[in-house]
Amino acid sequence: MKHLLFLIILSAVGTVGAVVHPFYGVLLYYMLAVLRPQALWEWALPHGIRWSLLAAAATMVGLVLSLPRIALKLRWNGVATLLVVFALLILVSAINAYNQRSAWHWATEYGKIFIMAIIATVVIDHLRFVRYLSWMVLIGIGYVAWDLNALYLYQGRLDIYHYGYGGMDNNGAGLMIAMGLPFAYVCARYASWWVVKLLCLLGGAMMLHAVFMSYSRGAMLSAGVAIVWLLIHHRPRIHAAALCGLVIVGALIMAGPEIRDRFVSISNYKEDGSAQSRFISWKAAWAIAWDHPLTGVGVRNSHRFVHNYGNDHRNQTTHSQYLQVAADNGILAMGVYIGICLLSLYSLYRARKHMLQARATYRHAPPDRLPVGTHRPGPTDEYADIALAIQASLLTFVFGGIFLSLEVFELPWLLFTVAGVMPSLVEERYPITPKTVPHAKHRRGRRREERLKEADAEPTFGFTPEPTP
Repeated sequence: MKHLLFLIILSAVGTVGAVVHPFYGVLLYYMLAVLRPQALWEWALPHGIRWSLLAAAATMVGLVLSLPRIALKLRWNGVATLLVVFALLILVSAINAYNQRSAWHWATEYGKIFIMAIIATVVIDHLRFVRYLSWMVLIGIGYVAWDLNALYLYQGRLDIYHYGYGGMDNNGAGLMIAMGLPFAYVCARYASWWVVKLLCLLGGAMMLHAVFMSYSRGAMLSAGVAIVWLLIHHRPRIHAAALCGLVIVGALIMAGPEIRDRFVSISNYKEDGSAQSRFISWKAAWAIAWDHPLTGVGVRNSHRFVHNYGNDHRNQTTHSQYLQVAADNGILAMGVYIGICLLSLYSLYRARKHMLQARATYRHAPPDRLPVGTHRPGPTDEYADIALAIQASLLTFVFGGIFLSLEVFELPWLLFTVAGVMPSLVEERYPITPKTVPHAKHRRGRRREERLKEADAEPTFGFTPEPTP
């Protein structure tokens, strides 16, 4: 009963918030549709209630009410454009699919993702909304990891391995939790209270243990990629080295002998039946893609054809995000999808670079040269860290996509959307103009200093001002 009451209160608060600003409806939708806390309480909730649909309806109402205000602050970007192109390619593939019923079912799932991604693009109009989304991802995934660990520690249940989570198998559930690790790290860095720092570190440890419990080698490798990326960017270096040793020791303690054997088996891929099966399915998917390069065989139709291309297992999933998209929707669609991934990573690089430049510039600029309505970035560079967390989380998914098929997994689509809008939000919040740039003290910057002084001089309107006595 308490879980039902919590979801009702959460939905009510999100609905009221969506009327104030549609972003809060988007926040509620992604909490319920992506992280799915209700999947933990299915035994205590009435069946047939589509919680994410209620959140989407509230978002639509808020969007209509706020449409004039949103239209004035509309921000479009390259990632959103590629999302629209990819959606059109999915539609064409569904129209030309061999099995129309299956294709349109999955095309509808894609449609829900694209609609909410476009809405999120237009309603995320303030930088603080990016922070709220990062908190939502951290709290949601942290709670799921805590619940899965509690089931294992107190009841000896490996639910994530046997049943997956929220409709995903163990691979998808493990990868989703691995994508939460960077947010735990970043929140621990910029949190002001030690209690919050410790809670974030504890949440990160539970996430890492949940990834191990999934027994998904793809999720384990992807988590390793994210950890290495974060440590490369960590400063000072001595702290990074200490963290690296702490992570290695903690991973060895949390991973039992079965998990270690499972991970080490990656090196014996020539003798591993699961790995060899993946290679065969990859080869079949690539052959299907080249035989149907424009539209593929239809959304989620490729598994029906793998037996004709040398795969002894009928209806086997491709186990590769990129080859799955190529076989289902065509090579052009795969290229657009890879473009979305790369452009999102580059957009986050731009946002983080601008944030770091703004910090250095604002720190040395005199107070009278700061743009109106702005303030100096804090020493922890919160938004630069958030951009790094999203980048590391997307790298987790991009790398994991080599081994796993999760094309309708919504969390990366949310992060793609945030990556697209973040550069413009950062540049608007922390503008770097010639007036903001501090006076250069070296020889190369003298001409720039003179130009700045001329630009700051007040216009005389054709009259020569009299000298001040």
